[in-house]
Amino acid sequence: MVARTSQFDPFRGYKFRVRFNNQVVAGLTKCSALTVSIESKEFRTGDMDGFKQKLPGMVSFEAITLEQGITTDKTFEAWATSMANYVGNKGADSQKTPDDFRKEIDIEIYNLNNEKVKAYRVYQCWVSKYTALPALDAASADVMIQTIVLENEGFQVLQ
Repeated sequence: MVARTSQFDPFRGYKFRVRFNNQVVAGLTKCSALTVSIESKEFRTGDMDGFKQKLPGMVSFEAITLEQGITTDKTFEAWATSMANYVGNKGADSQKTPDDFRKEIDIEIYNLNNEKVKAYRVYQCWVSKYTALPALDAASADVMIQTIVLENEGFQVLQ
């Protein structure tokens, strides 16, 4: 029996692009999941001693991790180091505020025909952790990977 594909086949996890400043991040190899968590609050009502009700509480959005092979493109690295330069230096970045380092990023999903089928906008991203250079090993032939962790304040489906 021959397997049939349909228009409802799931999309592949390796067909994606991430954009910021309306520019595709060069050499991006991995993007962690977009996750929202809603805290559950329990309380007892006055007339039912043996029963607890649950209500939604605070909403939080988990950090996103991006991994990129080290390239000559400086866009990724410039954003990743801009906050550290602002916090630890009173030089050129001292006139900027933390809001100047926040960016919206778009995560785009593509099907096997390379057509964009879904997109998400992630709001108010800023770099909370940056790995500029991985551990080096002369006995390995691995690609060098940079990593940034982005804090964010939510996302929405664009498409």
